[in-house]
Amino acid sequence: MDDFTGARAVITGGASGIGFGLATALLEQGAAAVALADVELGALDAAVDRLRAADLGGEVIGLTCDVTDPASVEATAEAAWQELGSVEVVCLNAGVFAGGAVWETTEADWDWVLGVNVRGVINGIRAFVPQLIDAGAPAHVLITASIAGIVAAPASGVYCTSKFAAVGLAESLHHDLQLSGATHVAASVICPGMVATNIDHGERNRPSALGDATDTPTSQLAVGAIADTLRSDAALDPLVGARHALAQAKAGRFYTTTHEGDLWDRLVGNQNDDRLAGRPPRFQMYE
Repeated sequence: MDDFTGARAVITGGASGIGFGLATALLEQGAAAVALADVELGALDAAVDRLRAADLGGEVIGLTCDVTDPASVEATAEAAWQELGSVEVVCLNAGVFAGGAVWETTEADWDWVLGVNVRGVINGIRAFVPQLIDAGAPAHVLITASIAGIVAAPASGVYCTSKFAAVGLAESLHHDLQLSGATHVAASVICPGMVATNIDHGERNRPSALGDATDTPTSQLAVGAIADTLRSDAALDPLVGARHALAQAKAGRFYTTTHEGDLWDRLVGNQNDDRLAGRPPRFQMYE
């Protein structure tokens, strides 16, 4: 889609961070309605109230959704189509973080992060894309991955694995849409750098059955580094990042970023150089 005017959108993880930024930016660009979908009911209600109070000209609704549960995502898709009348934009954005050395990360950490960051995207694709194809109208699926889905970092193996998978899912979705002839449905992947979200506090929604996250020196290092960056001037405002990503998606770019400047070119260029030379990957900062 090269124009979001009049579109109706659903955003998972829409109650905060980049998800809320995407909802705001879509309304700014003329979207007719946005549905914020989130598992955290209190934050969801507050986000809906805040966005309605902004009076950006479109309808705003909230839908409770657990992206790790296929039935919940199916119910969200059904409710969105019923309440909004149609859906043209789907932002599969929900994400969580856990840190630690790969060999220290618990099975529960893997279940938690992959459940949200990978299965959540899979569930969203399966729930929404067939309807977008059948509707026949121009539509767009935006999958929020991370620059950590392109360039890995230490002490973040479970998160990087999930985001590399999300990038691969987005690429495969693009190929499958082309293969099926559903060219009216576009796909993009958003690869944010350091954006001022609350992803470092993902434990607030972690199911109690999964217990506590890994607590080791390496996990503390990763969580602490992210928290420090997100509190610093280096962290980008989510709305600014969302506006930038949507502008790139509208321009037809598949790999979209939140940051202006050379962040993407520098990180990806260095990584490609290392791969072509067969060197181990260098450590790079996402800012």
